[in-house]
Amino acid sequence: MTKKIAKFAIHARKFDEARAEFSRRAVLKGLALGAVAAVVPVLGTQSVFAAEAGGGKVLILYFSHSGNTRRLAGMIHERVGGDMVELKTVKPYPEDYDAVVDAAKQEQQAGARPEIATELSNLGDYDTVFIGYPNWWGTLPMPFFTLLERYDLGGKTVIPFCTHEGSRFGRSETDLKKLCPKARFLEGFEVRGSRVGSAGEDVAEWINGLGLSKSR
Repeated sequence: MTKKIAKFAIHARKFDEARAEFSRRAVLKGLALGAVAAVVPVLGTQSVFAAEAGGGKVLILYFSHSGNTRRLAGMIHERVGGDMVELKTVKPYPEDYDAVVDAAKQEQQAGARPEIATELSNLGDYDTVFIGYPNWWGTLPMPFFTLLERYDLGGKTVIPFCTHEGSRFGRSETDLKKLCPKARFLEGFEVRGSRVGSAGEDVAEWINGLGLSKSR
């Protein structure tokens, strides 16, 4: 009887040791998985940006009156490649600054949708769309409302860029999201129109931060 008790005690001790070892391994495994889980979201985000940079075509769609936004669009094009399309209206805006400011204000107050001459027949080819414009009375020029109500950017990555003389983006980003409710938005870029010529380094830093530089 004594031998049986001793034998049982030995088995019990071995069982406890085995259970302890199993628990130790489980804890170590859990810690390892936790460490991996902490890293995965960061890697996952980078992978999304890499996929957007490397897959699909890029469209740089812009409206420009004085030429500042056109110049900024060119800087972006140098760094990301893709295609450039200028949004144009059927009826040109006045050349005089005060006259175009008044016309823009009247259009906005009336909720106008100016007729546009630009067509995007191959919009489906693009995954990423940069949208550039001067800030007119706190938001996008009204021709963009015409365009974006006509063409669906759902499922695409939209990146705004804007020129201004102190008002920055105004409410244009909010209006863009209303016009493109099913698009994915990345951080935009804004610069004073008078500073566009010296904005090259800032543009490069912004593009690199998005992970969309064609040099990647």
